[in-house]
Amino acid sequence: MHIIIFGASRGVGRAAVAAAIAAGHTVTAFARNTESLTTSEAAVVAGDVLDRVAVERALTGDGAVIVALGVRPGEGAKTPEDVCSRGTRTIVEAMRAAALRRIVVVSSYGVGPTRDRLPFVFGLVAKTLLKGIMADKERQEQDVRDSGLDWTIVQPMGLTGDPATNQPYVSIDGSRRSNRVARADVAAVCIDAIARNAYLSESISVSGAG
Repeated sequence: MHIIIFGASRGVGRAAVAAAIAAGHTVTAFARNTESLTTSEAAVVAGDVLDRVAVERALTGDGAVIVALGVRPGEGAKTPEDVCSRGTRTIVEAMRAAALRRIVVVSSYGVGPTRDRLPFVFGLVAKTLLKGIMADKERQEQDVRDSGLDWTIVQPMGLTGDPATNQPYVSIDGSRRSNRVARADVAAVCIDAIARNAYLSESISVSGAG
């Protein structure tokens, strides 16, 4: 299967590139900064996710899309704080034009259906340091739900750089077993959802097995 990954240069996006290649998929990796994408096994497309023409350039042929956009606190000078919602809208519009339907979007636990389920400390950080970022995630998720595409929203707990455990806990009711999860495990969940065409029109929570 052909998988197009947006936000492929770091975090879950970069892990998804590796996981998709390891699973035998054909990969297009889209990122603004492609210097860290050294693999020769993926087609690399450099571009700004807010640029419709650049996004359309990546959406060639059939396939499914993974959106793993993100912004770190204080990074606003380099990356707009609303890049997740604006970028996802651009991708959705381009997918419609290209007649692509399958999309998996990496959001965050504590958004939408899990808004009131964050542990106290995580919730405090979400309402203060991450207030703008979380608000943008809310807009992003709503746009995905309203897209008319075959969507899955993935809500991971606190992300770590630990090796994959291959045993993440996946829930459709917002439950969790730990407050952390490896990016590699989240990436594997995204690839699996596409490969099995699973969790259609569902929001899933992903945490460590505990």
